[in-house]
Amino acid sequence: MAKNLKGNDIISFAKILIPTLGKKERLVANFIVNNYENLNVIGIIELSKQLKVSTACITKVAKKLKCSGFYDLKKAISVNEEEQQKAELITRYEDVLEQTFLSSILALQESLTLIDMKQFKQVVSLLVNIKDNNKIVMAGCGGSGAICEDFCHKLLKIGIFSSVYRDSHLQQMSASLLEKGDIVIGVSHSGKTADIVNMLKIAKNNGATTICMTNYVNSPITFVSHHPLICSVKNHPITGENATTRIVLLNILDAIFTILAMQKKSSSQYNLLKTQNSVKNKRL
Repeated sequence: MAKNLKGNDIISFAKILIPTLGKKERLVANFIVNNYENLNVIGIIELSKQLKVSTACITKVAKKLKCSGFYDLKKAISVNEEEQQKAELITRYEDVLEQTFLSSILALQESLTLIDMKQFKQVVSLLVNIKDNNKIVMAGCGGSGAICEDFCHKLLKIGIFSSVYRDSHLQQMSASLLEKGDIVIGVSHSGKTADIVNMLKIAKNNGATTICMTNYVNSPITFVSHHPLICSVKNHPITGENATTRIVLLNILDAIFTILAMQKKSSSQYNLLKTQNSVKNKRL
């Protein structure tokens, strides 16, 4: 982690750091995250009395946030608007790399606390218990389609066949043939992609179980899905929401894949070995 973080970067880093801190240090870090706008008018002794922690503890947290002390922390956080705009224009490769990583880590941490575990468990149960004669179909447009293909690839490794449709005509055609017991997973960052919403609607009307993965609660796709998985990633000034949403959705699907592999341990290991051996001759 590079030193000399400023403004929002410190707040983002503090959020990531909080789970790793001790009880008293967490009090300090949480106060900084929730009251950073007024931090410049608070002295270290006053804060020490308010939180009932030592000044040494506050200084220690400040140093963990890449500042020399509490005064330096206050100064770094209260970057004025002009300085903040200049900071956002920094294009050093290492800064861009660091910001991208921080954004993804924060998105993962926040989404983990927001995911509806009841829905997640139900989705996993459906996929674990699907009958051999039923289908698993995934659909997404653009980048969402790439997420679907990644999951399909992983499933194939352990012997689970699934289909991915990125073309709008094939999406509607496949949905028209789905029936009870089949599972369709629609991925749409906005939750408003018309082709995916229509596909899930058709599949649902035909009796198939519909699952959606999106970033927005109460978006159109959630109303045609039996099981919505929502990550609620915040916008990032550089990469936008799509990039961080992709990271979160891939991790959710990786978790589902891992559970499927564990539940079907013997067959998964056997099929994984077979699929690995099948492509050995493709390597130099």
